[in-house]
Amino acid sequence: MFSLLDRPAHPALLLSASLLVFPLAACGSEEFDPLETIPAFALDTPAVEVVETGERPQLLQFKDAAADKAEPWETAVEVATGLEQDVVPAEQADELGQAPAGGNVDTVTLPLTVNAAPADEPGEGETPAARAVELTVGTATHSDLSRTEELASAKDFLLRWRAAESGAISTLKLLAPGDSTEAGREAVERSLLLLASTNVVLPKDPVGVGGSWTVRNRITGASNMLRTSTYTVTAIDGDRVELDVSVEERPTQQSLSIDNEVAGELDGSSLDVETTSTTSQGSITLDLTRPLPVAGQVAATTRLIYSGTEGTSGFKVVQDVTEALTYGADA
Repeated sequence: MFSLLDRPAHPALLLSASLLVFPLAACGSEEFDPLETIPAFALDTPAVEVVETGERPQLLQFKDAAADKAEPWETAVEVATGLEQDVVPAEQADELGQAPAGGNVDTVTLPLTVNAAPADEPGEGETPAARAVELTVGTATHSDLSRTEELASAKDFLLRWRAAESGAISTLKLLAPGDSTEAGREAVERSLLLLASTNVVLPKDPVGVGGSWTVRNRITGASNMLRTSTYTVTAIDGDRVELDVSVEERPTQQSLSIDNEVAGELDGSSLDVETTSTTSQGSITLDLTRPLPVAGQVAATTRLIYSGTEGTSGFKVVQDVTEALTYGADA
């Protein structure tokens, strides 16, 4: 079946894994930085707004970069993505407006070694930041066992981002190992980009238990959505923060032109987004001394219904986009 998402979610970033592939061997110096000459890519600045302050509000900030020589942290994240699509009669689509709770997904499991430190002075294409977080991928696996060897070739894939104490990422760099396969690089890179662009951003104003805030930003990875995440504090115990999470999404492109023979009657037509709905569930645990959630899951399925223009009014395209991240998986 043809796919309306058969296009790069973020062309500039997705090219990086296929182009920036170098051996990661040491160069005779402990100070050698394999990412030093890699271009930095900017992420959109998230819009953060406090909805409720809650009880006994306090300022929440990441503290992972407080020490110059913090010990590496070992964790794992499962990144699940899926796309289901169907062409249905227009009258039937009107009964399918609500997104389902989940869908068929492919899952990439990323074992990660995580290092955080105070950010250096900004280089070319970078801005001042409080923190630098580096993720080194171990031997990734795929729910489709036939793809496990591809992903294993991307062992030691590097991602580094610069971020504020709130968690807002300003720029990131990616570097794939030189002997990785194209398919392995792409799968791991897409998963890392989704992980980075959905990571928690804390508000600059104090919040307490019962408090909530929204974060609006562009999601990069398997899809390209504008996401609004609502975080609600359910507990605070020192550096440990429990959050409930809900998600609403809409596509960045409101209309599409189909140029694909596989699409049959749809080939050569234009489609517009008619309705969008998201079904989500999420609960995560933060340790403010760690740059990623230490446990929990956030899952969302967004249903897009596309209606045809002249000559295609008798049908509609129903598309379900599912993304889920599980933190601390098999850690």
